[in-house]
Amino acid sequence: MSFVRFLLLLSNLPPLVAGILTLIYFNKFDQRLYSFRLFLLFNSILQIVQLVLSSLKINNLFLLHIAVPIEFTLLVHFYYSFLKQYVDKRIFFFLISLFVIFSLINSLFIQPIDAFNSNALIVEALVLIILSVFAFIVLMDPRSGMHKTSIGQTLNLINSGSFINLLTTLLIYYFSNSLIKNASKQMVNYIWVYNDLASVVMYTCFIIAIWKHVKQK
Repeated sequence: MSFVRFLLLLSNLPPLVAGILTLIYFNKFDQRLYSFRLFLLFNSILQIVQLVLSSLKINNLFLLHIAVPIEFTLLVHFYYSFLKQYVDKRIFFFLISLFVIFSLINSLFIQPIDAFNSNALIVEALVLIILSVFAFIVLMDPRSGMHKTSIGQTLNLINSGSFINLLTTLLIYYFSNSLIKNASKQMVNYIWVYNDLASVVMYTCFIIAIWKHVKQK
């Protein structure tokens, strides 16, 4: 097994660890983390399905067309749970509705389910980056008082992990189709290693956030 292949396989571990911790401590999560814990459970199941399909040499790109609107909905609802005091809640539900419709149109008519749905991933990343930046402003604002609370520190870790992952992989999503078609197989593997390293950083932040959160309960 090549070193690159080993790194790609190893990157599957953090989402599974996060999912296991979520299952163990499911009832200890703050209510504001309800959609976040569903996101972690969903992603850990998705990771297992991807690994199974990959081991069977079956194209698993169709999973992205299912996963992206679900992940977007759960993450936007996560931001809604603690930003609803500062933003009209109708904006969050408008974003979810519009994105789900866009994802369906994209998967049905623009990028078929056996192709990499970069359009939806780019839009998802851009919207969530904007929400993440606004969340940083709220979490750091002394007037909100959240930076002094344990839940505020947990939210900040989660938001930091998400922001790092989205920002570092946005260019990959933007150039994905061109890179996959024109780059050599070795280069494509390195690109996905970079993508997976960003994911590992994100899930490391998530795992630390979960661990610190449940220990404070």
